[in-house]
Amino acid sequence: MSEDDAIIERLRGLSALVLHPRDGDAEELLLQLNRIGCRAQAVWPPPRVDAESVDIAFILVQEKPSEPIVQFLERQSVAPTLIGLAGYESPSVLNHLIELKVDSVLTKPIRPSGVLTAMVTGRRIWQECRQKDRMIGKLRSKVENSQKMTDAKLILMRLHGIEEQAAYQAMRQQAMETRQSISDIAEAIIQSHELLSSVVTRAAGPSEDDPT
Repeated sequence: MSEDDAIIERLRGLSALVLHPRDGDAEELLLQLNRIGCRAQAVWPPPRVDAESVDIAFILVQEKPSEPIVQFLERQSVAPTLIGLAGYESPSVLNHLIELKVDSVLTKPIRPSGVLTAMVTGRRIWQECRQKDRMIGKLRSKVENSQKMTDAKLILMRLHGIEEQAAYQAMRQQAMETRQSISDIAEAIIQSHELLSSVVTRAAGPSEDDPT
């Protein structure tokens, strides 16, 4: 299989949605998408309900933002690869492309020679962004879990007068016995401590110095 064939093979079968009036540009784009092997359809105006599993969305970009397109994209649980369809390069159009965070741009009038390039570029950028998002999510989760561990250990150390290592071993032992993650145990300790603190505060009532 040649390199060109491999590129097309990765695109074949993808669901493509064209959010553009049914004019000559939309028809030419649909023709090229069908030749590539995508499951393509053109819809205008943008649907008010979620679309079924859209892999690539070609969206009309004009001088003024299209609120229906923005609302449609906001409703998607998984952001599709976005390719902006722009007829000219005015500052407002370029700014709109940036605001929409498109992965690639296809200029109008639509020509056969540019569609595949825009799709390949857009999918590559989209995949890289998803990988970075997953990496950031893992790092954020790691930092949050580390903070939970620290807070839970401090609670045990303060309440029971034990050292940090003993507090960690106590949480670890509890995690093993209950078959939970140590992060879950840390979260339970923090929540229990917050609940007890709240109960004690309410039971104590207002202080003598409290004017209420």
